[in-house]
Amino acid sequence: MADRKTLLMIEDEPLLCDLFAEYIKTIPEVEFLGDERDGSMAMKRSLELKPDIIVLDIRLPEVNGLEILTLLHRKLPETAVIIFTGSLSEETLRITLSNGALGYVEKSYGLEELHKAINAAMKGEKHYSPGVQQLMRNYRF
Repeated sequence: MADRKTLLMIEDEPLLCDLFAEYIKTIPEVEFLGDERDGSMAMKRSLELKPDIIVLDIRLPEVNGLEILTLLHRKLPETAVIIFTGSLSEETLRITLSNGALGYVEKSYGLEELHKAINAAMKGEKHYSPGVQQLMRNYRF
């Protein structure tokens, strides 16, 4: 399948990583490259693998997701990054938008909403979960 996209998950919660891995295996257009649970290892592995899509949490040990996003924006501008996190604030949204994230999904919306973001990213489009959309309207992003 020529249009298949590679995906790496950067997330420190083991249960969520396992659940996500099983879910991603049901999407034929996506090749799951695995997950990284530590921020510094995640940066190294991202630069080695150069995945098409990265699903990135903000709160990580060692190096946080916002720092990783900033690095990825500079070093791998062609990689689509989707923020998948429980953290939503005006500041984090501004940082993610200014560093090229194609999506921002709150974990409370679940894997189906994340799947929508992955599908959008595969087409080079943006996707934000409803809570993020509301914040964007309130603060006029």
